[in-house]
Amino acid sequence: MFGSRLKHLRSKKKITQQELAELLNVSPSTIGMYEQGRRDPDTNTIKFLANYFNVSTDYLLGIVDDPDVIRVTGDQVPKELRNIGVEYLTLAKEMQDKEIPPEDIKKILDVLKKHT
Repeated sequence: MFGSRLKHLRSKKKITQQELAELLNVSPSTIGMYEQGRRDPDTNTIKFLANYFNVSTDYLLGIVDDPDVIRVTGDQVPKELRNIGVEYLTLAKEMQDKEIPPEDIKKILDVLKKHT
């Protein structure tokens, strides 16, 4: 599962095994072995890849099937957004990724909560 997801994400980002290997400071053959399922990356490599491809480690590891599901810990969420509720967290994260200020995200989510 990991290997096919890594290959898909790498292809989608249009980078070669060589380019990814340079980012990870490993050989291109190591990337090839990851993609073929012949070798497993260490925890730090998985974290790096999840951040680089903007997916969750759970997606890379095959635990969830949605690459857009990103788990965010409390310290990564602006303080204005910490108490918005789990059901709005994904929406808030998407807006934050689009560089909408946290104060504006809070206002938008407050309006949505009033109308649901």
